Amino acid sequence: MSLSVVIVTFNSADVVAHALQSIPQGHEIIVVDNASGDDSARIAETMRARVLRLGENLGFGTACNRGAAVASHDGILFLNPDARLRPDTLDLLERAMGAASEAGAFVPRLIHPDGWEHFQGRNPFVDRRAWVHEAPQSDCDVPMGIGAALLVRKDVFERLGGFDESIFLFFEDVDLSARIINAGYTIRYVHDAAVDHMIGASSGKGDDLLEFKNYHFQRALLQMDRKYGRRENRGRHIASQLAKLTLAHLCCNRRRVRMARGRLRALRERDR
Repeated sequence: MSLSVVIVTFNSADVVAHALQSIPQGHEIIVVDNASGDDSARIAETMRARVLRLGENLGFGTACNRGAAVASHDGILFLNPDARLRPDTLDLLERAMGAASEAGAFVPRLIHPDGWEHFQGRNPFVDRRAWVHEAPQSDCDVPMGIGAALLVRKDVFERLGGFDESIFLFFEDVDLSARIINAGYTIRYVHDAAVDHMIGASSGKGDDLLEFKNYHFQRALLQMDRKYGRRENRGRHIASQLAKLTLAHLCCNRRRVRMARGRLRALRERDR
């Protein structure tokens, strides 16, 4: 059995080659490029990947769906361009996929350069009884799959309609995880399958990008609240961000200014 690996790039030229090099021979590689302004797509094309070049940045979830639509294997691993698979990771994930027929998705261990494990045991959109309060030391069911490295059965992914394309960036994995569990499947954490993750390195840096990401973070959070019937509390969020913006100006913290500006723009759009 082989897997399809889908990687979404957006100005990821500095890291995508390492991700591609970590994928063993025999697996299908699909790179969906979100209209990068760098060499992301060209690099992928030289490294045995099938590249889908999008004419504009359609967001993470939509790009993942475009890649999944042409995937030819029963399992689709969504992998960030700043993540690297360890040599036996795909074998372990495939083995878990064959053994746990009730699972719709599988989560490897995500390890940061400092050794810290990125684990999400809480999902506010599923039953609290499914929450896991510390990183497991063995395989078990969890309420949340992290989009940086997430294996999903293709038939389950298609049955659920893939990622929600109304969400441009952030919370796509939270939403998909909730829908997988609410549809009656489990999400299986595979402890020995490890992925090294250089978090935040997949799309470059800069103040404009920081404001862009914070805008979409806040916008996605509002969308999730609306989708799952949670109270939005926009007034409280606006007051909080205005206070943060004022403090950032007083402290001459340019990055904090851009973060608050991005979130306020999303909140005010919703007001209109």
